[in-house]
Amino acid sequence: MYAVEADGDLRPKRPDEIDRECGCGCAHTRREFMVGVTAAGIAGVGLASGTGTVGASDSALEGASDDTVTIVHDLHSHSEIGEPDGPNIARYRRVVQEQLGDRDDALFLANGDELGSSTISFFTEGAHKVEFMNDMDLAAAGVGNHDFDYGVDVAEQRFRDSEFPWLNSALYTDEGDLLPGTQRYTTFEVGDLTVGVFNVVLRGFHGITDYPDEYEQRDPVETAREMTTLLRDREDADVVVCSSHTPHETHFELAEKVDGLDAIFGSHSHYTMDAAEIHEGTVISEIGYAYFHLGVMTLDENGDLVSWERIDLDGGVDPDPEFQRRIEAQYEELEDELERSVGETAVELDTSGSVTYGREARIGNLITDVMLDAHDDAEVAFQNGGGIRTNTTYGPGELTAGDVLSILPFGNEIVVFEATGSEIERVLENRIGVLPDNAFGAQQGQQVAGLQYEWTGHEEPEIGDVYVDGDPLEPDETYVVSTTDYLKDIAGAYEPFRDAPVIWESGTALGPAVMEYLEEHSPVEPKLEDRILRVDEDLGTQGAVSRRRGETRLRFDVPEGASDVADASAFVGLARGDDVTDGEFDLDPTSVEVDGDDLWIGYDTGALQRFVARTDLEEIRVFGAFDPDPEHYGYTDPDGSLLELPVAAAYDRFRLKATVDISSPSLRPN
Repeated sequence: MYAVEADGDLRPKRPDEIDRECGCGCAHTRREFMVGVTAAGIAGVGLASGTGTVGASDSALEGASDDTVTIVHDLHSHSEIGEPDGPNIARYRRVVQEQLGDRDDALFLANGDELGSSTISFFTEGAHKVEFMNDMDLAAAGVGNHDFDYGVDVAEQRFRDSEFPWLNSALYTDEGDLLPGTQRYTTFEVGDLTVGVFNVVLRGFHGITDYPDEYEQRDPVETAREMTTLLRDREDADVVVCSSHTPHETHFELAEKVDGLDAIFGSHSHYTMDAAEIHEGTVISEIGYAYFHLGVMTLDENGDLVSWERIDLDGGVDPDPEFQRRIEAQYEELEDELERSVGETAVELDTSGSVTYGREARIGNLITDVMLDAHDDAEVAFQNGGGIRTNTTYGPGELTAGDVLSILPFGNEIVVFEATGSEIERVLENRIGVLPDNAFGAQQGQQVAGLQYEWTGHEEPEIGDVYVDGDPLEPDETYVVSTTDYLKDIAGAYEPFRDAPVIWESGTALGPAVMEYLEEHSPVEPKLEDRILRVDEDLGTQGAVSRRRGETRLRFDVPEGASDVADASAFVGLARGDDVTDGEFDLDPTSVEVDGDDLWIGYDTGALQRFVARTDLEEIRVFGAFDPDPEHYGYTDPDGSLLELPVAAAYDRFRLKATVDISSPSLRPN
């Protein structure tokens, strides 16, 4: 659902390879973390058929005492239970039970994001997941942002319905009271050890879920310091463990700034490690998204790492039969509704987070077009990239209610209000994740309708030209905006819209609104319309103009950061407004050539002169692609290693902009 952004003093570590995406908008990555051991099996561990391990060798066991605690972790399922014939909670439970049964010192712990936001939770508001978790021998679960997707009242009811403790060390009411149904921490007696566990959540919590503005959220580092001291001094804890729902990079900050913290498990970021990392004496363990991996981390009485493994589940795992029956019953209950056809798409719709965060997407255009269609006066629409789920593709072909509710599982309602041009521009800027800070490359993080805008994501976010229905965005002019109540009232990046009075409420959640639109307009065929234009280098207006063999060639400087420039097939020309000649003139260049430091962009001379003669426009914007030179940009990771570019999965190359000044006398007909 939401972007992973820089959090705290440390810059995010760059993922080395994309491993899996879960639908939250965050790429799952597999990092090579070294703790001085090699990958091998751990002796004496029984594994279900269909699992494999990545973990520590027996050499890591040397010097271990009999006093140990093993943390088996974690769910982080976004309320999913999985489908009957795929990765699911029944397979997961089987492997968890085997791990708990093999160890006398084991605790099964979770780190939050269990109540929202799956297709089933659209109907149950997370109640179905609590029923499963109550039968999983959970020792405790931390809280996460998705546990509040249906409001704090629903979350508190789910906490009370749970037969295990929910740990919450950082979230308090407006009166300073701990949220009802939660505990600040808990302790376990494991053999001769006292093990203390607490929970922290990411900064900016109010901005990414339905958590009341007046409620308090405490900083993760300050919270971790307080809880670690309390557990050590008041509870005489031998080992202190943090159930974390903070971004990956915050874990290194916690390790550096919190004395006495032995281990951190979980993450908001969905990183998948190949080995635990020991940073400043603190063990960090992250194993991605359920139901693909399970983490098993053993610590001794000093909190030192004894052994670690990541158990990888595949289709060969025999599911727990009781849970399998319950999964099947859950789907049978909803089968008729979820399998109902609501329409058809004539094109493939890609919902992967790398696309919906990184560039204009057909699915994003469809969703925001629905928002515009919802109200006659709506001029622009916004949808956050992370609110588009599932990370898969649909069509061409039928779309079911289950498809739509999987893509849009939240109960967010379409609302319409007025905002100024300057407020709209601030929202566009707020959503940009920049290089080198954003671990997933430069991303603009949202989908739009009614707008066309240019953005740059280097060092600082920057918005270039913005147009509303072909006209330049005016800072002081008022525009009618359609989006969801979540974005308007809660999401941090959309804070400029917060105080705008609502002029219309649809009374309909976004998912059902899209279903209704599909029923009326199928087959839909959303097009890519250059609504969102990335600009890594702006070349300005043309210099010299030359003509040869019926072609007009315009000279620009080759981007300094380019190692190679793409050919004309990767270039597109754009005008604005209604005066685009109804297709009589193709604005795309006919040729692109690099000659030393010169970049020549060519047009058919006769066609260009006819266009110039009949238009009132003063310029054409040309957008193209180039391969970046990493040494020119000089972006490095926290270890000082040069970042390879590009580092955003949605783009295979960087983008350039060139402006053709068609008012220039040199382009007028002779």
